Amino acid sequence: RWTANDHRPCENGRPPMSIWNHPNVKAKALAGYRWWRLWIEPERIKMRGVVRRWVATCAPGSLILEVGGGTSIFRSVIEREVLDVHYLSGDIAPTDNSDVVFDATAIPMADAAVDAVLALEVLEHIALPEAMLAEVSRVLKPNGLAIITVPFMFGVHDFQDYHRFTPLGFATMAERCGLSVEQTALRGGTFVAATTLLRTLILNNIVGEPRDWRAQGRQKKVLWLVATAVLTPWAVVSWVAMGLDAIFDRTSKSPPGYFFLCRRVRA
Repeated sequence: RWTANDHRPCENGRPPMSIWNHPNVKAKALAGYRWWRLWIEPERIKMRGVVRRWVATCAPGSLILEVGGGTSIFRSVIEREVLDVHYLSGDIAPTDNSDVVFDATAIPMADAAVDAVLALEVLEHIALPEAMLAEVSRVLKPNGLAIITVPFMFGVHDFQDYHRFTPLGFATMAERCGLSVEQTALRGGTFVAATTLLRTLILNNIVGEPRDWRAQGRQKKVLWLVATAVLTPWAVVSWVAMGLDAIFDRTSKSPPGYFFLCRRVRA
C-alpha cells in the first residue's frame, strides 16, 4: 500500500509512486494552479460574477452545455447556482475536466436538447464563428440561453486566434443564427485593456508561440508556471486598472472584451 513516505518497492514489483505523480496530489496541485491564474486576472473574476448572475436564471434540473470548456474553471459556480443541474463540458482538446470531445461547429447533440450553452472565450478561436453560433442555436431549446464571451481590445493569444467582435457585429451575426442578444456587459474598460495588453506581451515573451491547445511537454508547463509567478505582482496593477475603469470608463468603447447573454428566438 502506497504512502507519501514509502520509498520501498511495491509488492507487485512496480517502482514506488512519486508523491507528485499520485492522482490526488496532482489533481489538487493542478486545481490550485488554475485558481491562482484566475485570481491574478481580475477581468476573469468579473467574468465569474457575470456567469454566476446569468446562469442563476436557469431552472432547477437544467441541462447546461459548455462549448470549448477546457479546464471548466466555472463548473463549481454553475453547480452551486443551479439546483440539480446537469452540466456537461466539451472541448476539441479535452482536459481532465472534459466530459465529451467534440468540434464546436459539430456538436453531437439532438436539436433543442439543451437549456443553456456557455462558450467562454471560444468564438475567436473558430475559423467560421457563424457556424458555431448556428450549432449553439440548433441544440438550444426554444427560449434557451447562451452565455458567450469574446475578447475585443486584447492581444493575439493561445492557439488559432482568428477574430475580434464589436457588440454590433456579434449581434448581427447572432441574429442570423436565431439568437437574440438580451444583455451585454463589459469585461473592463480602457485601463484594464491597456494593462492586459502589457500582460499578454510579458506572457508571450516567456511562454513563446503556442503550437497546440494545451501546454505540451515538461518545459512548456514549467514556462507557464514561471510566467504565472512573474505576473502575480502584476495583479496589483490590474486591480487598480479595474478600479479606475469603474470610476472613469464605465461605458467604455475600448474594453478588453464583452459578455453577451443571448436567447434562442427561432423555433
